[in-house]
Amino acid sequence: MGFQINTKTLRDAVELANNAVSRKTTNPILSGVKLYIEDNVLHIYTTDLQTGFHKWLKVEDVDGPFSTVVEQKVFLEILSSLSSETVRIDLDGVVKLSGGNSNFKLPMMDPEEFPALTFDVSGNAILLDKNIISTMIDKVLFCVLKDSSPLSRNLNSVYWDFRRSGFLNLVTSDSFRLALSEIEVGEENLLSPFLLSLRSMEELRLILSSSKTEKIEIIQSGSQVLFNFEDDDLQLIFNTVEAEFPDYLSIIPQSFITKIKARTSDFLYIMKRMSIVSGKEEYTLMNIKDGLIVCYASSPDIGEAKEEIKVEQEGENIEIAYSPRFFREALEKIETVEFEFNISGEELPTILKPLEDNSYMYIIMPKRKA
Repeated sequence: MGFQINTKTLRDAVELANNAVSRKTTNPILSGVKLYIEDNVLHIYTTDLQTGFHKWLKVEDVDGPFSTVVEQKVFLEILSSLSSETVRIDLDGVVKLSGGNSNFKLPMMDPEEFPALTFDVSGNAILLDKNIISTMIDKVLFCVLKDSSPLSRNLNSVYWDFRRSGFLNLVTSDSFRLALSEIEVGEENLLSPFLLSLRSMEELRLILSSSKTEKIEIIQSGSQVLFNFEDDDLQLIFNTVEAEFPDYLSIIPQSFITKIKARTSDFLYIMKRMSIVSGKEEYTLMNIKDGLIVCYASSPDIGEAKEEIKVEQEGENIEIAYSPRFFREALEKIETVEFEFNISGEELPTILKPLEDNSYMYIIMPKRKA
């Protein structure tokens, strides 16, 4: 019972499944990749119970039925190390891999114990452009809370908010800042809002980065969302996060006391330098007065830094403090030559956004002045 396949083709497929494999689990089957052949097509499955991965490949020289589960990490390392163009895989109590002069025997797990994955789902569907989705994810993913504890799962996720006005907002927050990216999708076939975990989003981003499919079909069925990559012979299915995302629209300020316009690159480099000396407190004081911002940061162990930059200013003069890291990470995602940041008050949210582009924005909270 076995088959032959191009080594690189199989390796690339198994590598794509990386983020859908459970690394910390008491159930070894979840660290495995299921290989199953039907009608000369190899089906590759992985899951961590949150994300399901399915890709299929045509194979040659199929000899009898084939179904097994093998440890994904070891399997991938072997495929990556082979120098032969093709690899032969057989089952004989163990999984045998043969390529060139290399031969391996790996223990196999019972495929009957692998979780059942159903990719044949039906429900509301929408087509979205691959490049647009990729860009939106890149704009917001850095703001996801990295804590994956049960109490924080709503912020360890990305909120897909399909709005009745015909827009899709991707929103993330770690409770100190918020990122929002928006596109118009039309009012037909809108999906219900849902949350996808950071781990699921990382797998989706990985697949999008190499996908040949230009229009991704997204199908929503109850608590599951299927992403269909038709031209890649690949599907991802996600269990949505059962938690409530904060009412982010109520956080967005509607009025400002001070509005600033500045060159993005100039301000970014200042924030990078402020980050060096701000220490663990991550504290930078800005004195904004008559079109001039004086930035100051210090820490006992590193020293102090002071810089000034001319800007376009509307509204009140103000002294306000921010985390230079939060400011810098937002600016790193802004692609326009100039950006604006609008201040609501010393202890109220500040909006950072690209100049004359409303498709994405960042909200950061000021720090209490020392």
